Amino acid sequence: MKQNVHVFLFFLLLSGAFFKANAQERYLDQVFSEVNVQKDVVYGVNATILLQRQVGEAVPQALRLDLYTPVGDTRTDRPLVIYLHTGNFLPWPQNGGASGTRSDSTVVDICTKLAKMGYVVASASYRLGWDPTNTVKDIRVFTLINAAYRGVQDARTAIRFFRRGVEEAGNPYGIDPNKIVLWGQGTGGYLSTTTSSLDNYLKIPTASDGKF
Repeated sequence: MKQNVHVFLFFLLLSGAFFKANAQERYLDQVFSEVNVQKDVVYGVNATILLQRQVGEAVPQALRLDLYTPVGDTRTDRPLVIYLHTGNFLPWPQNGGASGTRSDSTVVDICTKLAKMGYVVASASYRLGWDPTNTVKDIRVFTLINAAYRGVQDARTAIRFFRRGVEEAGNPYGIDPNKIVLWGQGTGGYLSTTTSSLDNYLKIPTASDGKF
């Protein structure tokens, strides 16, 4: 009888370990099977430099993102991931690469997987443009720095867009405004790091710094 009890307890523990190993946990596993994608959400407007120089006022550019959310989810306190694509601050295909938009297959795949894990994911475009072929080094350097800072401005605009939605529009995307993370690939990864670490625009290098 005692031996039978031991055998029973062994199988009970074994089954418990099996179910624990196979249990899925939100934010770690893909617990949702479908994702809704809301395309071309305008999160801000700012001046573009991609067009030829204009006389008078700057040319405005609508800043857009695609929003990925898990289908059937009712939670309203979800972490938000703002995903920024790569592209060397140049439009595709002028950047010479195989990627460079928020519709890149890798971007779509990552955003879809994150949404299936229970996150809200915003794949955001940001302003592009600098002068990589200019023969003057200082122009190449400082147009690149300006491009990076425009990207930082746009990333922060996206953060404000979602936080404003919580404060003024009843949290339409069901996010926790205190759980917002920037994530990116290539150039987007650089922007994510810079946005989180640059707290004063006066820290941006200028010609008078003598660093170049």
